[in-house]
Order: sequence, then structure tokens, then C-alpha cells
Amino acid sequence: MYARYSRTRIGNNATRYQIQEEHVSLFGCNEGYIPWLLKFKIPPAQGEPYRWHVNVVQELGSRTDYPGTLLIDLKPSDDTTNLYEVLDVWGISSSGWSRILMRLSGLFIEDDPNSINRNDFTRHDSELDSPIYSFLYLRGSVKDGDLDGKWVTAPPSSTNSALLWPEHLNYFVQCIRGCTPDILEQ
Repeated sequence: MYARYSRTRIGNNATRYQIQEEHVSLFGCNEGYIPWLLKFKIPPAQGEPYRWHVNVVQELGSRTDYPGTLLIDLKPSDDTTNLYEVLDVWGISSSGWSRILMRLSGLFIEDDPNSINRNDFTRHDSELDSPIYSFLYLRGSVKDGDLDGKWVTAPPSSTNSALLWPEHLNYFVQCIRGCTPDILEQ
């Protein structure tokens, strides 16, 4: 489950989240927020390979038509609450695919759902579990300065892991080091 929330900083150490739109799409070229935000950044005539970055909090937060941030419920059918905020998405689009790295912040991990109002809540910075990184791949790429393909995740299979060639892995390591330099040992 994906949802769009408003995101309001309270002082220097807390953030308030209020539901704006339930059941949104992160991916998919027609309705997905990530490809939609990426469209605004693709240079004219850009083709493959294309390395890109979407700062979700900053870029979606600055939009007047759909302001806010994106949250993921990683275990929607579980008996606990598992909400994560999507902070950044980096990608490499090549060979008709986009391998992506998402930087997440754990807002609630394995928490009691009865103790949380999912429609309106505040989290102090000290309560966050961050950073958390996740790799995915999408069917879709960039061609002639525009999105090409469906930009959807691959269907479930026994091998859904993202295959990362050395150039992809090196790019993502650079992204992690640039954002959270103390995470990886030098």
C-alpha cells in the first residue's frame, strides 16, 4: 500500500504526517508518482543509459498540485504497523529497464496498530529508523527525452531480485556515500 501524506516540520526535531490520498501508485507511467516526478527532469533527447535522482520529499513537497510525501506500508496485511517514508529514489535506465535504489525512513516498524492514528500522526526525529535502502527494478526506461515503457515492477517470481552489473552497483554506492557517507566503510 502506498499513500500520499502532507509533511509538516514541527520545530527542529519532529514531523507531522496527515493523510492526503490513500492507495496511490509509486510506479507506472500513467499514475506513478516516481515516473511523474522524473518526467520533469529528463533532458530533451535523453536516451539510455540515463542516471537520475528524485528527491521525493523536496520535489513532491514543492508541488502545488500534489504536495506532500509518499509513505509505504510494507506489510499491509500484517497485524503490525510498518510505515516507511520514501525520501529519495536513484535510478539507472538502460536496456529497457530501470534499476532503482530507494532511501527510506522507518516511521513505524512492527508497531501496535491500535496505538497509531494512521491518518494524522507526529514522529520525533529520534524515533525514526533511518536510513534504510531498498533495490528494485522496473520495466521501463528513457528514450528521446521521455519515459519509455510501462515503468512497473516485474511480476512476482522466484527471482525478483534486482540484478546489478558493476556500473550499476558503483553508481548506487556513490549515491549512498553522497547522501549518508558514514554508512559504508571506505
